[in-house]
Amino acid sequence: MKKVFAFIIVVLLVTSSFVSTDLLVEAAPKKQNRAIMGVSALTPQQMADYVKQKNPRDVRLAKTSVEDLAKLFVIIGAKEGVRGDVAFAQALKETGYFRYGGDVLPKQHNYSGIGTTGNGVKGHFFRSPHQGVTAQIQHLKAYASKDALNMTKVDPRFHLVKRGSATTWPSLHRKWAMQPKGNYGNEILSIYQEMSKTPKRVAKAKR
Repeated sequence: MKKVFAFIIVVLLVTSSFVSTDLLVEAAPKKQNRAIMGVSALTPQQMADYVKQKNPRDVRLAKTSVEDLAKLFVIIGAKEGVRGDVAFAQALKETGYFRYGGDVLPKQHNYSGIGTTGNGVKGHFFRSPHQGVTAQIQHLKAYASKDALNMTKVDPRFHLVKRGSATTWPSLHRKWAMQPKGNYGNEILSIYQEMSKTPKRVAKAKR
């Protein structure tokens, strides 16, 4: 009888240790995903709502709305296997939450400064928001992957990139941007983390 009782105690102790371990794992914060390739986690509405919080009165996009542009980033990102929601955060950093004010003009549909080197150099012009987003996503894929493009190539600088040379956002520093202080990719991820805290809601249907 004593042996049976001892066995039951051991089983209970082992079981309880598994339960407590599971609880600790679930409670532990998730490690930040720094990869450029992957799937979007945020909804276009979340992304648009975040922009309107940060820049409620001076969005200067041409031929598109924040909502529609956010959808393009998610959709085109998915087609090329790039995290479109983080690419959208990159666009926010590059354009000052679509306030612009730098060398690039809203009518260029160039949301990430492709071809811009400063001192008034405008960089590339794209004929539509769709083409501008596609070029940005493809340029990110050029850095982060050696896989072939799934869409027709529109990135004018795709061939200049060493394929697979920057698989994470922080590794884009001094490759995509030559900013003197901080880390370009970490600042993009910081914007993304803040944007991810925006409450999810269902977008209203257009009438």
